[in-house]
Formats: sequence, C-alpha cells, structure tokens
Amino acid sequence: MTLAVFLLALGATASLTRLVTDDQLTLSLRVWLIGKLGPEHPVAYAVGCPFCFSMWAAGAVYTLAWFYGHTSAYWIVAGALTARWIVGHVASFLDAKEG
Repeated sequence: MTLAVFLLALGATASLTRLVTDDQLTLSLRVWLIGKLGPEHPVAYAVGCPFCFSMWAAGAVYTLAWFYGHTSAYWIVAGALTARWIVGHVASFLDAKEG
C-alpha cells in the first residue's frame, strides 16, 4: 500500500465516521436505528460514538484500500470522501474566525 492510498483511506475513514455519527444528513437513520434496536444495542450505540464507529469504518476502508487501492474507482471515492472531510474542517475553521 502506497502512502497516498494510506492517506486517502485515513481521510475516507474520518469522513465516513463523521457522516455516520454526527452529520445532520444521517440523523434520521441514527434515530430510526436507536428506536428500532434500543439505545443499549451495540449497533445503535456505535452509530452515535465516533470512537466506536471509526474502528469498524477503518477496518472496512483499509481492507478496500489494500485490495482496490490501485483502481480509479478507489481513488475517486476515497478522494471525494477525504476532500469532504478536509473542506468541512477548513470551512468550520474559517467560519469560526469570522464570527
């Protein structure tokens, strides 16, 4: 695995973790899972816990990176997820400076 593939996987993992555990876009999914499974269910707990979810996301993303890191599809998807995460943090930082 090249350094570039590794770093894209890192960014994709961070982005997916944020998307699933904290993003407004997936709030209804989290609420539905917690309502369906109960708050004590491991899956319901994991979708609200960035540290818990990131372990599983990293396992999936790095497995895909290992086997498909050389493909254009991997670079496009992982690159988009990484860019999403970086731009989100930069925008948050700049918004905080303005306010």
